[in-house]
Amino acid sequence: MREAVDLASARLERAGVDHARREAMRLLARLLGTDRGGIVARAPETLPADVARGFGALVARREGREPPQYLFGEEEFFGRVFAVDRRVLIPRPETEILIEAVLSIPLDGAARVVDLGTGSGCIAVTLALERPLWSIVALERSADALAVARANVERHGVRRRVDVVEGDFVDATRFPGPPFDVVVSNPPYISEEEWRGLAPEVRDHEPKGALVPGPSGLEAYRALAPVALEVLRPDGWIALEIGYRSLDGARAAVEAAGFHAVEVRPDLRGIPRVLLARRPERGPTPFPVS
Repeated sequence: MREAVDLASARLERAGVDHARREAMRLLARLLGTDRGGIVARAPETLPADVARGFGALVARREGREPPQYLFGEEEFFGRVFAVDRRVLIPRPETEILIEAVLSIPLDGAARVVDLGTGSGCIAVTLALERPLWSIVALERSADALAVARANVERHGVRRRVDVVEGDFVDATRFPGPPFDVVVSNPPYISEEEWRGLAPEVRDHEPKGALVPGPSGLEAYRALAPVALEVLRPDGWIALEIGYRSLDGARAAVEAAGFHAVEVRPDLRGIPRVLLARRPERGPTPFPVS
């Protein structure tokens, strides 16, 4: 087993994978259903042929800089495990700050929420699980991503309260029923220039459409802000994840749409990560109920 890890580490190091030995041990541990300590304890053992083949296949994929989350088809988010693959963006710890921001909004009892660009569905599902009285519309334009979102809705047993729907941001204006209390979104916010400099795990494997909305990286904020104003009840909330270069553009987009009381929350590194704002109590009437 030690020899297999040594060989895998050398391959991953040549491929430019950070912390190559630790990564090799993590791959083997996942394959064997153990942890790093288990690998160390079993180091003198010889890998069975079938395990060696499986390990070799995983190492080859990781050598190609495929993210570990795609190798195993899942990632943890807000204490729960979600299915992920190349059809969706991998959930990040930073997005948990967006969840915490939405959960901090003072809403009484039942609330109606729309998640614009739901991707894997991790935001919509998490909010449904954390707030059992809330109903959520999860809107996504990618049919491939929708399949993953629906699988996660089923996996976590929230199908009755999370409505997964195919559509672009503007399609949120077409839902019958009362206006929404909260619009939440982790939209694409990376510019074309930034995308070209990303690590291969991200640039070459995660869906570009979930990362890059256009040349500037601000196009999604400009598109969704007026839609959010239209679909929210008076004094309703918008909660957006923002990138480290996105604050000024995102703030300008929501303020231009008519939102006020803008609040920015940082991540653990002090980088602005979440933007909260409110729809005015008075102003244009939300979309008509049909």
